[in-house]
Amino acid sequence: MSIFLDCFKNNGYEYLRIVDGRRIKKEDGTISNKRITIKNLGHLKKFDDGQGDGLLLRVREQFKNRTLDIGMDYDELFEKKVEEKIVIRNPVSKLDPKNIGYFFLDNLFNKLGISEVIRKYKSDKVVDYDILGLSKLLVFGRTLNPGSKKATFEERDKYLFNVTSSDKLDEIYKVLDILDEKSESIQTRMNLRIKQSSIGRNTSLTYFDVTNYHFETMYGDDDIYALDDDENIILDEKGKPIILRKGLRKKGVSKKHVPNPIVSMGLLIDNNGIPVSYDIFPGNMQDKTIFGEIIKKSINNPELERIVMVSDNGMYAQGNMYALIENNNGYIISKSVKKHWDANPTKSEEKSLHEWAFDETGYNYKEKDGIMTFKSKSRIYERVLKDKNGNKMTIKEKQVVFWSKKHYEKEVFQNKKFIEYLESCKKNPDKLKDRQRKSQDFIKVIQMDEETGEVLKTKSLVILLEDKIQKYKDTMGFYSVITSEIELEDSEIINRYHGLSRIEDSFRVIGSELEGRPMYVWLPEHINAHFLLCFIALTMIRLIQYKVLKHQGKDTLNTDGWTQGITAEKLRNTLSNFNANLIGDGFYQITEMKDDMELITKALRVEMDLLFPDLSRLSGLKDKIAKIEL
Repeated sequence: MSIFLDCFKNNGYEYLRIVDGRRIKKEDGTISNKRITIKNLGHLKKFDDGQGDGLLLRVREQFKNRTLDIGMDYDELFEKKVEEKIVIRNPVSKLDPKNIGYFFLDNLFNKLGISEVIRKYKSDKVVDYDILGLSKLLVFGRTLNPGSKKATFEERDKYLFNVTSSDKLDEIYKVLDILDEKSESIQTRMNLRIKQSSIGRNTSLTYFDVTNYHFETMYGDDDIYALDDDENIILDEKGKPIILRKGLRKKGVSKKHVPNPIVSMGLLIDNNGIPVSYDIFPGNMQDKTIFGEIIKKSINNPELERIVMVSDNGMYAQGNMYALIENNNGYIISKSVKKHWDANPTKSEEKSLHEWAFDETGYNYKEKDGIMTFKSKSRIYERVLKDKNGNKMTIKEKQVVFWSKKHYEKEVFQNKKFIEYLESCKKNPDKLKDRQRKSQDFIKVIQMDEETGEVLKTKSLVILLEDKIQKYKDTMGFYSVITSEIELEDSEIINRYHGLSRIEDSFRVIGSELEGRPMYVWLPEHINAHFLLCFIALTMIRLIQYKVLKHQGKDTLNTDGWTQGITAEKLRNTLSNFNANLIGDGFYQITEMKDDMELITKALRVEMDLLFPDLSRLSGLKDKIAKIEL
């Protein structure tokens, strides 16, 4: 045993720890080096003596001389007994790594109350197969090693302890039906548990967005209509067919610009960046209609207190805002300066958004090195909202407009090729055939003889609408936000709106890390169950990330996002690669603890002494992790 002071880096910061360095000799003569942390001492800078460079050398010397304050008695430290050397007499010929990173996911699955919902279902329905184990297998697989449901089932023996007793593939598809049926109950239970935890459920700001996922087929799902006894479609009082169930996979406006049928997913996250709920909708449904459905669902959710929905411009509809305000909730929604530069939401004597935004009166400015980097201003006005039944209410609404140099430069770069394209269309009108509809707002095409000016039907002449192009350029860098929260400071409204990037990151995680697409399922029940698995996996990832950020003393809604702690990709890879290998005589060799794994264990306050443990010690570790509270 060799006890010494170790200095290591984590996220660019230097930390000190006292470690026990051990050399383990195996029967084949090979040597394995192992470091076991005895005590963490914290930041190196905590021991700064003000003498400048060479701090680490001085600290090491103090430790050697036993003058460094380590928070414990040195005699006690150095009198620790040396464990016996482990000699492997019957080494295994082939390593078969078993995952133990799932211990953390198993804890969260239980602490979120999902197990209780599934156990109750099994008890009520008297099901004779392992619903709970298969549900866990699907969630663990989706989080650690996303693949098809068949592949997930075939890899069920990759975990150290059996996750499920099932050995029949068809049972995993039966479980998908059950998860679809219990989706609402599971989300409700998860919300309740998070609300009751030390984290809490903060819905004072609730971020919402919609994305969609396409399928590898060109055929969508048909609507199911009500039929009479002669199997004729039944019409309603307006003469329209009565739809019993809308088809889910439909062709619509794809976020990925693909022509395939899509399914839309609406997602809510709270002010901590942790998912609240999800729902799926037919791919041809408009975002603002989906937003309205989510609002109804949220209003009727007893676990959510007053909510303030934060979303982008595509969700705005008077009926949606009416429903929020009517139930004492609120909203913060962007309003495009480019699309609404003629819009006048206020009284007739008020300036339009475009006129007001370009009037320098009232702006607050920020500068750096004499150059303006940011400006903002706001106004409060009365607005009349109307629901779909024609009911009206008058409210006060605040509008904040701001300009950012950073956003301006980004937009100029992004639109450079588009502006050049418009200019090129003057000489080559045929280019218009291959361009998006966006260009139609800035050009006018007429047929005429260039020499006589006579209007013909033979030659195209492209006229650029220079005034519109200039207005488009002028709006670069500008953003506008409208809100019902008129008492908030402008800076707070802007910061809260910027938090919307967190939900965009959530969609990215579902799409990439959790492989939300492809789904390898096509029944509506199985598609919904697939997204429920993604939702649960995302929630688990966010809860661990939240704990890491809190451990680091960082704001969970910092503009740097989750990347300032541990990214979803690193978290998934770390847990997926945290394995135990049986090396012989009942002893296991554990994957070396990397910085990310150490960060996770410290954030969750789990101490691990994994020097060649046996199965009993690993079982004890699983039990220890199972006691971690949310």
